[in-house]
Amino acid sequence: MSLSEAKIHRRARSLTIALFAALCGGVSAAAFTFVAPEGSSPLVPMDEKQGQHVDNSTFTQASNGDCVNWKPSADGVNKDFTTVSCDQPHRFEVSSREDLGQYPTSEFGPDAKQPDLRRQEELTAELCNGPTMQYLEGKLDPEGRYSISPILPPQSAWADGDRTMLCGVMVPDSTGRTTETTGFAAEQDQARYFEKDHCVRADGDLTNEVPCEEKHSWQVTSVVNLGEKFPGPWPSIKDQNEFLNKVCTKAAQDYLGGDDALYNSTLTPFWNTLQRQSWDAGSRTVNCALTFGRPGGGFAAIKGDVRQEFTIDGKRPATPPKRNPLRRSPRPSDARGAEAGPNTEANPNAAPGTNAGTNPGTNAGTNPGAAPGAAQ
Repeated sequence: MSLSEAKIHRRARSLTIALFAALCGGVSAAAFTFVAPEGSSPLVPMDEKQGQHVDNSTFTQASNGDCVNWKPSADGVNKDFTTVSCDQPHRFEVSSREDLGQYPTSEFGPDAKQPDLRRQEELTAELCNGPTMQYLEGKLDPEGRYSISPILPPQSAWADGDRTMLCGVMVPDSTGRTTETTGFAAEQDQARYFEKDHCVRADGDLTNEVPCEEKHSWQVTSVVNLGEKFPGPWPSIKDQNEFLNKVCTKAAQDYLGGDDALYNSTLTPFWNTLQRQSWDAGSRTVNCALTFGRPGGGFAAIKGDVRQEFTIDGKRPATPPKRNPLRRSPRPSDARGAEAGPNTEANPNAAPGTNAGTNPGTNAGTNPGAAPGAAQ
């Protein structure tokens, strides 16, 4: 299995859900290869009508440790390729440069076409993965937002004989195009997370931010830095779940306006956890969110802001059955037996999508933090 294949499968595992069949094939440029046309790269997508306006001399001079940026446009033409300080916004961090003209075959000779996406994947495995992991000193979160990728010179420069291929890391957006980031990748929290109030759709084993009025899988209620609770070595998934169950349930209640509002919404608190390899790479950030699990497994399609009017698989949320008040225990020091906070016992009338006797963020037969009804 290639590095990119492993990353995709680990990301699916981290969500602990059974959605659609895994996307077939390994891809060295992450999501990009699923959406880009043949004969393109993250920097230079093929455009039959437009030429590529890139300063090729700057491209050729970029080397490991450099960060580079360019200006994309709606017509697919990338412009103003330039080397910048890595503490400035950039789209690519270079880990190594390769001269495909030195490849021990005539494959990239004077009349050769640019390698297609499948060949770029193979070249990434052969020429980019090793040097990039060495450059990052092994600090690459396999479930995180950074992906190892090559970028190639524009087609006009390739036709003139430039065989430079830059290896490095990029952060792809939902369409696979590079997004701007700041700082050296090895020094960043590489976790893939989304800001509060944003809505996220799970497409197979990829997660993308979408407008809340579009179909989505969950809505983010908070951003949590696990490093504040666990300042030492990697906390077990069990420890993360025990902590996040409390934090994310409270976040869901606060987000919707209380426990009754959460119950009546029929939604379930949801969160993601960090595997050891992600923690070791420096990732610390996770999301709390609200979701709804389909009985057969996976996420239902939510449409609309969950704090306002929304639908679940095209229907308004069903009215849940009336429940008894939360059971409460008297304070031992209160001679009059005044009511204290909620008892640690589970509410027997738990919100739909949760299992009585289990943590609110779980479903019978699933791990804490998983979508209700999800297969394990």
